[in-house]
Amino acid sequence: MADIIYNGGQRRKYAPGERPIQFKRKEVTPAKVVPVPPLEIHPKFADKHFIVMSDVNEFVPGVEAKMVDWFWGNMEKGYHLWAPGEHYGFDWIVPPCEVGYAGSVEGSYEFDPTNVIKITRASVEYYPFTECYEHCWMSCFGDSTPDSGFLIHMYQDTEGGIFWRSVSVSSEERMRAMAEQMKKMAEMAEKTGMTPPPRPNIAEHMAFESAMLGEFLPGLYKVWEGHPDPWQNVNFDLTTVRQEDGTWRHKYTNVPPTREEVEKALAEGTPYPKH
Repeated sequence: MADIIYNGGQRRKYAPGERPIQFKRKEVTPAKVVPVPPLEIHPKFADKHFIVMSDVNEFVPGVEAKMVDWFWGNMEKGYHLWAPGEHYGFDWIVPPCEVGYAGSVEGSYEFDPTNVIKITRASVEYYPFTECYEHCWMSCFGDSTPDSGFLIHMYQDTEGGIFWRSVSVSSEERMRAMAEQMKKMAEMAEKTGMTPPPRPNIAEHMAFESAMLGEFLPGLYKVWEGHPDPWQNVNFDLTTVRQEDGTWRHKYTNVPPTREEVEKALAEGTPYPKH
């Protein structure tokens, strides 16, 4: 039998090239944008020639950092709720219950229900800035590596909610490659007379995701809180620690417990070990 994919719930199977249904976006109060100073590249990463493509800091009410940590390990439980009508599907390609945080891979279907976006979680040892929030998730897209760019969601508790900062980073080399690809697509469209489909507004979509966090995540977290199976209910702690050289790492490795560790904890009535 083929390996099972841990998917994010029922969804319509679209045929290749079939036009996706455009659903009306759920009305929700936008998260408040909170201005912050720009991030500075740590000298260790200066030779990477990173470019900050976008950097948005928001206040999300009603959410705690521990809830977001938990969500990254359990996205199949609420991916459709995070952006209703715009998140068409979700699969784990490499599930966190098997490998932990770093190296886990999700397959997300945003805007296009037939083409998957492969997203691989990266360790914060690749985080290139001098300042970081108390919790951090970062990832690479497709088959790219941290040297070519990544998306960062960092967050920390504050009164009444969290500060949620989303940062998109690209290398100069990747930017040139993307510009060349766009040029070729435009030339092809002109040659064939075919108009390429409109590009999705990523900034609006991410703002929608930010606003939706407080709508669904606290309730979903509460439902699963205390669920005893650590492979069904994956718990991350993505707390960050500044190192002596000013770079960052996660406080914990966030690898799953072994069977022996779980059986020992159950027999002794103690919490599962935190890696």
